[in-house]
Amino acid sequence: WMHATHLGHGHAETLAGKTAWVLTRQKVVMTAWPSWGEKISIRTWIRPLQGPFAMRDFEILKGEEIIGTCSTSWVLMNIETRTAVLSPLDVPFEPRTDFRLPYDAKKITITHALEPRATFEVRNSDLDMNEHVNNTRYVQWLLDSIPREWHRQFRLEEYEVNFLSETHSGDHVDILMSPERPDEKDSFMVQFQGVRNGKPVFAAEMKVTPVTGPE
Repeated sequence: WMHATHLGHGHAETLAGKTAWVLTRQKVVMTAWPSWGEKISIRTWIRPLQGPFAMRDFEILKGEEIIGTCSTSWVLMNIETRTAVLSPLDVPFEPRTDFRLPYDAKKITITHALEPRATFEVRNSDLDMNEHVNNTRYVQWLLDSIPREWHRQFRLEEYEVNFLSETHSGDHVDILMSPERPDEKDSFMVQFQGVRNGKPVFAAEMKVTPVTGPE
């Protein structure tokens, strides 16, 4: 948010043009997690546009150590027509070209027969400034859908999500999850889908690994 405002295309600037940034894909990779009370810092930059998508990467640091990275894609959407309007001429900025993360947030293909795990009703507190469910709420729903013992036995290493449709206050979203249990020795990928009225609104994957010592 701060960097977009610094570049001249933050929330106030886009809203004046009846547009808003919409997150479409996100992938987070963590090699370590900060502990309570520790300070982290964030580095972020824009990559060259890919068609209608603006690509933004992040590095998460504890001191000088990079403990996590994140790649995201965004579209600039007209808030009245609900269509993407981004082109290189719409948002003049100098993208970073000397470095990029070794991955992108990809299109997720659901490969498992998913099973119902939970249903959540969208509350007012779930909404962002554009009246959509805030992206952080989706991962909270997934974490609440995972068996309690998994939170003690496994550590989250990667999280990836595709946002497929808007959700609003009053909607009911069913969370579906792959049925396999993670192996106690190896990393494991868990797939999810959020469904509203029988239609997917998001797809997600989490890579978890067994906890081998004190966290």
